[in-house]
Amino acid sequence: MNTSERLQLLLNEFVSEDIDALTRRAEAGEADAQFDLGALYIHGKGVEHNDEKGFSWLQKAARQGDAAAQTLLGWMHAKGMGVEKNPAQAVEWYLKAAEAGDVDAQCSLADIYLEGAPGVDSNTQAMLKWYEMAANRQHPKAQYMLGKLLADGQHVQQNDEAAFQWLTLAIMNESEAAQKELAMLSARLGEQKVQQFRERMMSAFTQQPH
Repeated sequence: MNTSERLQLLLNEFVSEDIDALTRRAEAGEADAQFDLGALYIHGKGVEHNDEKGFSWLQKAARQGDAAAQTLLGWMHAKGMGVEKNPAQAVEWYLKAAEAGDVDAQCSLADIYLEGAPGVDSNTQAMLKWYEMAANRQHPKAQYMLGKLLADGQHVQQNDEAAFQWLTLAIMNESEAAQKELAMLSARLGEQKVQQFRERMMSAFTQQPH
């Protein structure tokens, strides 16, 4: 389960009456409880919204190796929520989570490497590595970003067919942004080329072992 899925599950199912028991577990050092409590504070669910307290609990969980907590810490450092904005520190936390396999961290890491940020140089090779890793695990934004980059020829050599494939996969994973991008790409390519790409993609898909 990636960070966004875990977070959504928590926010959908958490009952406010459970906050005291959760706090006791977090104070006893349980990383899962520390993540949950930190996430609840930054979303104001069951407790009063408090980014600083949220950051503190997430940091405790992250230091115990909780990848979702590491991802959220990266996001808070990147946005300057509950802590001073620090893209370089965001990269450090994202990298830990990305290497542990969190696809949200992988995509967020690629986002930073795409353009760079204060204290972080842009890095095309690293950006592609992490987008591709997340995209291959069905992360819709990573699929969309790869498709857009390949369609535009930005940072990478233009490849319309690969762009078409990634954007199609992103749409299958409910990316609205990919729908607009694919429509523009399809208009540029024309019906005949789009049909060729679609047929080759379907052929490759049906030949894959299931």
